[in-house]
Amino acid sequence: MGEQHPAEKKVVMEFSPADMPDLTPIQREKLKKLVGVRYNPEKDIVKMSCEMFENQAQNKRYLGDLVDDLLKEARVYFEL
Repeated sequence: MGEQHPAEKKVVMEFSPADMPDLTPIQREKLKKLVGVRYNPEKDIVKMSCEMFENQAQNKRYLGDLVDDLLKEARVYFEL
């Protein structure tokens, strides 16, 4: 009836670090540490959500970009 539901713009995304392409075991562990509490070790799933933009497409794009940034950071190697 013309009213919008508050959760209408929310996007939830789940992925498994094991399914991420071209990550070594060390990089997978780094990714898990980067996502923090969003990682569920029992299911080996990362769950993220976003509802800060006006529509779902913007929230979906933000989450996709965020995952890309996390993967780039996980692949960075620092030698001590």
